[in-house]
Amino acid sequence: MNKTIFIPFFLVGMLLCLPQFVLASEGSQEQNSSWKLEMQGWSIQEHMAAAKDKEVEAQSLRSRVLHLGERIAHFEKKPYFDPKGIQRNSMNLIASTLTGELNRLNKEIAWHFRQADHAKLIE
Repeated sequence: MNKTIFIPFFLVGMLLCLPQFVLASEGSQEQNSSWKLEMQGWSIQEHMAAAKDKEVEAQSLRSRVLHLGERIAHFEKKPYFDPKGIQRNSMNLIASTLTGELNRLNKEIAWHFRQADHAKLIE
């Protein structure tokens, strides 16, 4: 009796939460396009400076990902230090998150360089 009562509540909860997840993914696309529109009026020097700043940040992230990779490899070589794989799994999750952030930064760097090249062609 008690289990059958929870099923409708669960279904209603899913119906209420599902549109929020869909809207959240659309918001990130809008933020990305608004970010590009915001950067359109920049000069060549501003684009180059922003690209250099992003490259420094990307290098820092790259070194963190490499360090995590080394630690993951250490636990794979010596699994008795992490018998259940909890630390290894959490480091893999962190590394994948940082890799995603690194990919986003690389896209922004490339965009800044393209905008600077485009501005050079226009002048």
